[in-house]
This record gives sequence, C-alpha cells and structure tokens, in this order.
Amino acid sequence: MAKCSGCGPGYRSPLDAMEGPREEIVYLPCIYRSTDTQKPDYLATVDVNPKSSTYCQVIHRLPMPNLNDELHHSGWNACSSCFNDPSKSRNRLVLPSLISSRIYVIDVGTNPRAPKIHKVCSRTHVTCRCNCNMQRRWSWN
Repeated sequence: MAKCSGCGPGYRSPLDAMEGPREEIVYLPCIYRSTDTQKPDYLATVDVNPKSSTYCQVIHRLPMPNLNDELHHSGWNACSSCFNDPSKSRNRLVLPSLISSRIYVIDVGTNPRAPKIHKVCSRTHVTCRCNCNMQRRWSWN
C-alpha cells in the first residue's frame, strides 16, 4: 500500500492500524444544528482508556468562538502512515465548518486532555488564499 510521501513506517492498511496501540482519548465534534440551543458548537474530548477512572466520559469541552458553524469531518495535520515517524506529529486537529466555512485548527499536542484553539481561518481568509469564489448556490435550510 502507498505511504504519504514515503514519510514513515506507518500503517499500510486499516487492518494494520488495528494492530497499533489503542487510543486513550478521542475528539468528537458536537453540533447544535436543528436544535433550539443557541450556543457555539464544541469539540468534546472523551476518555476511552478502560483503565481510567473517567472511562467513557467527556473530560473536556472546547467551545468554538462563533455560532452557526456546523463542525464537520475533522482530520489530522499528519496522516496515519506517518505513525512513529519522529519528524511528524499528530498535534493539530483540523476542524472545518459547513455553514460558516471557517476552519479551526485545534492544538491537541500541548495538552491532549484539554485541547485549545490554535488558529481560526475565516471564510474570507480561505477564499482569498485559494483564489476562489465561494458564493452560495444552495440553501442549507
């Protein structure tokens, strides 16, 4: 199987990844879309270590600074094929938003159990940097 730029010993396949170390925490985008709640979406940090006293509990909530983002499909700053490559680190979670078109970059490396926002890329910033026109051609309602 292919590796990203030949960057590491990494995982050749999802089955290979299942043989790797078990995750101890997971990050879940939580949204309030189609609810009466008028709060920003948030990133929940959940303890999934069965040996932990907080197993299966939300141990941290990171609210986004804006309303109506609709967080969606997070991803890492380094792919899984770079696993165990000391020059690569999965220390940032990239969290795009469907409604606002913002992209949040979350620092999960400094304190994985209580991540912080590292950077926010606005819709304007993204469209200018990518030299594209993101006019809405459909309705999300």
